Amino acid sequence: MHKKEKNKRTIIILSSIILSIIIATIFIKKNFNIPSYGIKDGMMYVNNIITRIFGNKDYYKLEKENEKLKEELEQYKDYKSLNEELNNEILKLKETLSIEELISDREYAFGTVINRNFDYWQEKLIINIGKNKEIENNMAVISNGNLIGITDDVSINSSSVILLSNHKFPLNISVKIKIDDNYIYGILNNYNETTGTYEIIGVVDNIDIPQGSKVYTSGLSSTFPSGILIGNVEDVTTDNFDLSKVINVKSETNFDDISYVTVVKKGNK
Repeated sequence: MHKKEKNKRTIIILSSIILSIIIATIFIKKNFNIPSYGIKDGMMYVNNIITRIFGNKDYYKLEKENEKLKEELEQYKDYKSLNEELNNEILKLKETLSIEELISDREYAFGTVINRNFDYWQEKLIINIGKNKEIENNMAVISNGNLIGITDDVSINSSSVILLSNHKFPLNISVKIKIDDNYIYGILNNYNETTGTYEIIGVVDNIDIPQGSKVYTSGLSSTFPSGILIGNVEDVTTDNFDLSKVINVKSETNFDDISYVTVVKKGNK
């Protein structure tokens, strides 16, 4: 009861203050020569106070998120402009050096998941693009910016995607781990369903690999272009003979929630 009376008293006091400000504003406007923008600024300030006190908290949360998205959009525009500039420079360098193809060259095709059988949930899914988008077997497939599998059984209008979480994944993937400005190389060859991590083997470099280091495709194969993100280093152990490192990598993609994919086609630009 005491709390309700206190809240009621607070509302009355705030209402009185706001009403006084409004009356004072009207009085000043009538009796003094103040520019209209000054009055508007004052009213906006009062309105801001009212909204902060009585407004919906979700509105402010959305407003903050909207501001953040605007900032990210501006950054994206800058990145897009920079990317176009870099692509132009790469094309000029290719012409100058008579290089036909780089290991990072790629093209994209965008698709939607149309079928995923619960019995084979961690093994494969079906997407709605195929030969109609020049898709072929063994092309890299990404979701949420991370590699999730390869195309298989491509038909005219659809393709299967063999997921990296499939313990029978048919390929050993050459990868590189970024440490500062350098890379070390290894082979991605296993997925642990219990921990939800990949294993990278074959790393013999005597170098510390920090947790959180980014892991990418190396481009040293005919299947994957260089630079596709696979995930982040979770921890590092050694093999049974204590000769090489075993690196556990966690994908940023939730394999239980894949709706849209991008097929990455390695090719000339």
